[in-house]
Amino acid sequence: MLAALFIWLSLSAQTPQKMSYQAVIRNSSNALVTNHAVGMMISILQGSA
Repeated sequence: MLAALFIWLSLSAQTPQKMSYQAVIRNSSNALVTNHAVGMMISILQGSA
């Protein structure tokens, strides 16, 4: 029973492998863009800072 508790605690302490991202989109007049579809392109480059 104690071993099962230890295993459960060690597994629940792991963080998921994900990246959270939040952004604010503004137009050329610096006004917020709301209720419009926007596109994003993200590149993760190996070996870059």
